[in-house]
Amino acid sequence: MQKSSKSLIKLIIFSIFFIFSNQIAYSSDSVIKSLEKKMNEIFPSVKFDKIKKTEIKNIYEIHYGGEIVYITSDGNYIFESGNIQKVEKENNSYVFTNLTEISAAEGRKNLLDNIPDEKMFSYGSSKEDYINVVTDIDCPYCRKFHNDIPIYIKNGIKVRYLVFTIKTSSKRKIISAWCSNDKNEAFTKLKNEENIPSKTCDNPIEKHQELISSIGVGSTPSIYLPNGRLIQGYMSPDEVIQKIRN
Repeated sequence: MQKSSKSLIKLIIFSIFFIFSNQIAYSSDSVIKSLEKKMNEIFPSVKFDKIKKTEIKNIYEIHYGGEIVYITSDGNYIFESGNIQKVEKENNSYVFTNLTEISAAEGRKNLLDNIPDEKMFSYGSSKEDYINVVTDIDCPYCRKFHNDIPIYIKNGIKVRYLVFTIKTSSKRKIISAWCSNDKNEAFTKLKNEENIPSKTCDNPIEKHQELISSIGVGSTPSIYLPNGRLIQGYMSPDEVIQKIRN
């Protein structure tokens, strides 16, 4: 008995759907196997739990315990902690380029370069080799960094400070330093936990807080190289200078 045309159409649609679904499943399985192999090459000592397809085209999840990172189906880009990492193979090893940080550094550079020395606590005179540093007078590692300033100046590196204030008392001290006849000397005294005369005047300290918020500082000291790249926390002058010169 011949099938009706409607039944035949349904059969054809079902067959196409079944074949297409199997092709998708096979394709997905193939990609997962390829990604598993690549992850084992990139991170041979780190074991992942599973890799699975997401609802987004060409994006897969990699599960490490309770942590999840995302990877493109070709394995060339990884998304982790809000960053996009480009993955490239060079000389039998894998190199990561943080594309998010490169873009963020460019934005920070543009913002910081628009602040003149006259609006910051500035030590040294170099126009090309300089660092912008977010500091805090109550931070021990910030004091340690400040003690290194003669080394930076000797090596032709200018240090420009934005000062982060949490406590009202600290803010008053910083304003007093800014309003002193020699603001850099007064600021150094604060870093050394010495007292200075209380003073007031027009000052950029509140503007410092706005700028610090704009560049998203998470800790102090935060050191920004001339290209806008961020060094979080204290680092020795030799290491910082090497990063500037390279």
